[in-house]
Amino acid sequence: MKTAFTLLLLTFVACSATGVHHYHSKFSIAEKNSPAEVTLTTLSLGNKSVRLIGPVAPVAETDSGLVFTARVDTGASRCSLHVSEWEIEEGHPEMSANVGKNIRIRLVNRQGESQWISKQIAEVGLIRTSEEEELRYLVPLSLSYQGVEREVLVSLNDRSKMDYAMLLGRNYLEGEFVVDVSREDIDKNILALSQ
Repeated sequence: MKTAFTLLLLTFVACSATGVHHYHSKFSIAEKNSPAEVTLTTLSLGNKSVRLIGPVAPVAETDSGLVFTARVDTGASRCSLHVSEWEIEEGHPEMSANVGKNIRIRLVNRQGESQWISKQIAEVGLIRTSEEEELRYLVPLSLSYQGVEREVLVSLNDRSKMDYAMLLGRNYLEGEFVVDVSREDIDKNILALSQ
């Protein structure tokens, strides 16, 4: 009984020490594709505030201004994005020989909007999926959600047969977000407003 009381007391203290804040924020990226105001939730963990993110979220790629429905994947070390086409300047058949070269990529979101952007190939990474291992080009892209804009390495691949055009991995989430699966309905409403 004493142990249960101690656990209950610790839970109460922890909940009291963790402030939950609701506020409104303006999207600064892709405003034509995003709602003007979004209800956000942050948690104060000690002296650090982190935002909550649901299992699915509307994420803007800032160079193109396109908004993608992203599946949040804490098991993925990096983000991944659907690319329908690419052209490599003076491309070589050996992928590693293309590192440092410019790549022109055509991004297409699930609403059918598309944009061509140019980036430099940062590296070739070995990506492990549930089905296989494959080499992919990694390029730096700037992604934005809830006012957090970060440039991260993103693997490029054909995600046309997958439910989500983007996977949001730990390299974007780390230090800024905590996943809250109960936010799925909130983030789906945000997605509906942005379409």
